[in-house]
Amino acid sequence: MTRVLHVTEAMGSGVLSLADSISRRQTEAGAEAVVLFVPRPETPTDDALRQRFHPGVRLIRVSTGRRRSDLLALFRAVRRAAREADVVHVHSSIAGAVARVALWGRLPASRVFYSPHGFAFLRLDLPRAARLGIQLIESVLARRSTLVLTSPSERSVAEERLSPPRVRLLQTGVAAGTIALAPRSAEPRRRPVVGMIGRVTHQKAPWRFAAAARALQDRADFVWIGAGAAADEARWLGSAPVRVTGWVSADELVALIDRIDVLLFPSLWEGMSLSLIQAQAQGIPAVVSDVVGNRDSVDDGVSGFVRGTTDELIAATERLLDDPELRRRMSSGALEWARRALTDDRLGTDSLAMYADATAQTVRRPS
Repeated sequence: MTRVLHVTEAMGSGVLSLADSISRRQTEAGAEAVVLFVPRPETPTDDALRQRFHPGVRLIRVSTGRRRSDLLALFRAVRRAAREADVVHVHSSIAGAVARVALWGRLPASRVFYSPHGFAFLRLDLPRAARLGIQLIESVLARRSTLVLTSPSERSVAEERLSPPRVRLLQTGVAAGTIALAPRSAEPRRRPVVGMIGRVTHQKAPWRFAAAARALQDRADFVWIGAGAAADEARWLGSAPVRVTGWVSADELVALIDRIDVLLFPSLWEGMSLSLIQAQAQGIPAVVSDVVGNRDSVDDGVSGFVRGTTDELIAATERLLDDPELRRRMSSGALEWARRALTDDRLGTDSLAMYADATAQTVRRPS
């Protein structure tokens, strides 16, 4: 039985969903999975997490209540927990740095796997010098792990910027059984709804969504599924005709996505957004920014549009709003695309095979 230790300090939103999915799939495939995490403000309670995760997955919360102390506690906890693990899989940039430094000299690089879920050096809200520094750190630490990436475009960035000695692709997404059976059809008596899913943060470019709402408010209602800091919501969305739902449960999210006619996803950088994938799996045509992850989640011209500028995003959204038949065709295209490229049913077996193969190759050809 393979013993897998998952580590993250970003236990919320997409990383939470991925940690749940991969540990569940691996447990179902016969592995022993442990998830060691530092909570975020949006992290569910221990009881809620226990109800969400597979009963066979062990959860370890590391929290002192202070950020710097939490990271030191995570460093120590990783060292302890790794003694009982065959492989360690780290998720998110900060945990990726902490864990790989903690395991330096304690585990061979072939047994340490790292998924950034969006490289921090792509963050446009950071100064250029900071991004270059993060890229240098990532380049050095890439020698101490196998990079596990979730999209071809993310892999291209990694190979160009980091020259990692070991890199693998691992498909993530939604369970095939959750993909809608039939495409959506337009309801002529209802105003179309344009939606966005995520935190109201700089990464998600809420000002782009607000610009679309102002430009197209005569054609559709606009709703942001999620929430952010009150100051951020007021600054970026406050004067626009956008309804912000606040945080919702998983079941509420499914219901809200079903009420959307077009998903407008204008983020500045991504890893592989599970909320975008979920919308495609529910047959929602998507208009997305042309960034890492987004361009891999939407089949341009078939399940939605991939566009570069704010004006192009607005024009593509307008085109979908004005053409119900195009929305229907792209809804059908989204479902076919999701079935072909956006499922995670093999996530457990594929990840365990990846661990075994990477370890075996390193044994045969020491680095």
